[in-house]
Amino acid sequence: MKLITAIIKPFKLDEVREALSEVGVSG
Repeated sequence: MKLITAIIKPFKLDEVREALSEVGVSG
């Protein structure tokens, strides 16, 4: 899950947003 990566790499918010977008979560 990219969410785990978000917790490990909080400085990569862009990737996190993309992951959430893929899942269909507006965050």
